[in-house]
Amino acid sequence: MKKVSWRDPSGFVAKKDGRIFRAVASGSAAQVQALMDAPWYRDGVERGWFPASAWVENNGAGLLPAIDARWLEHRSLQFPVYPHEITALQLYDAAKLTLAIAQTALANGWMIKDASAWNVLFEHGRPCFCDILSFEPVDDTGIWQAYAQFFRHFIIPLLIHRATGVQPAAWFVLHRDGVEPAAARPMLGGWRAWQQPALEAVTLPSLFAHAGSGAVGGRKPRPVRSRELARFVLTRTLGRLEKHIDRLMPVPRGRASKWENYEADRDHYVAADVSAKTAFVTAMLKQPGLGTVLDLGCNAGEFSKVAAAAGKTVVAADFDPGALSRLYAQLRKQQLPIAPILLDIGRPTPAVGWMNQEVESFMDRARGQFDCVMALGLVHHLLVSERASLGMILAFFLALDPSFLLLEWIAPDDRRFAEIAGMNEALYAGLSQQAFEESFAQHYVMEAKETLAAGGRTMYFFSKRPAG
Repeated sequence: MKKVSWRDPSGFVAKKDGRIFRAVASGSAAQVQALMDAPWYRDGVERGWFPASAWVENNGAGLLPAIDARWLEHRSLQFPVYPHEITALQLYDAAKLTLAIAQTALANGWMIKDASAWNVLFEHGRPCFCDILSFEPVDDTGIWQAYAQFFRHFIIPLLIHRATGVQPAAWFVLHRDGVEPAAARPMLGGWRAWQQPALEAVTLPSLFAHAGSGAVGGRKPRPVRSRELARFVLTRTLGRLEKHIDRLMPVPRGRASKWENYEADRDHYVAADVSAKTAFVTAMLKQPGLGTVLDLGCNAGEFSKVAAAAGKTVVAADFDPGALSRLYAQLRKQQLPIAPILLDIGRPTPAVGWMNQEVESFMDRARGQFDCVMALGLVHHLLVSERASLGMILAFFLALDPSFLLLEWIAPDDRRFAEIAGMNEALYAGLSQQAFEESFAQHYVMEAKETLAAGGRTMYFFSKRPAG
């Protein structure tokens, strides 16, 4: 059993054999039971706001260690995506979900004490709030304990994105608890810092901190004595924060990103090639036992959607936030089993947290989790942009350990290969399709191969060789 979350004194989260368990301190078990029995919470489970949970009796007949606590088992999310792997639009939706849950909980006598972006994980492109111990009966102070945290995790990263274009995911790799107001203020500067929501989120907290006050937004409000007044104050606070978030909804920037409009801009494919490529992918995905797909370098998800239409569950990865945001925006309107993840294949997201134990790296989480890895128009980028050899690329796919590979080979004399190679084009003069096939033949069986009509591009479908 591996403990992965322990900061809440009411319990901790642990993983065992791919299952998610939570130890709940004996003194908190009755409150958790009351929460799970509440109609509004059960409705949230049905809506996908929360993962389903159930008590594990008798420690699962020896499955779990005997401690002075009760054990819950939560439904495991299928390849969850974390805050350091999402686009700004996804963080916006995570903030909206957090506020919707807080408002619903308040209306029913509860409140969330945490507003961490790490509480919201994405599964199949939809946010899910995963901290059942974050809930407690609402008190009579009128103060939201998570007020400052909500700014650090949601509003400030979205403010910086609006002002600079920097993706919020970058902050969460290094800063578990979001962005402090003092760190954000120089990035906003000028008139932006004096307009809402920057005024409340960044400027005033920075000024008060500089003056020696540790309270975010000035002096700590005095507790109120009337329960009705306390709830009114909380309701107004949450409503104001929702208006702040709505002002920060990410919108497409003036200029499209490099790969955002790839499907419309690709003049190196003729229509017949696109049709042939789509037909090849569709046919290969019919392989028996192929249910999960990792689409690396997915751009705006053209072939991720082909895989989803074929009944597959897909994780769609790309490093271009514009392209991935375009895919995610489509998924918000049309629910498909596709999980977008912001990922630089050459530098996959690392393990983060205490001793790198709280969130596993992308490679560790992905290993053995996908029946098929699809990399269309990607291998030549790894060869050129990462200076990775064929052997290194083969090792990368072997580390992911899929049963099948769906790849596209693009020869060095292809126009687009030459464009990205630039002045280094001569370095790849000796790189051949035969070398590619021979390299992969060491560990894979070539099940199908089709050269596209324009030439220089070939589709491959490989199956993993049996061990021994």
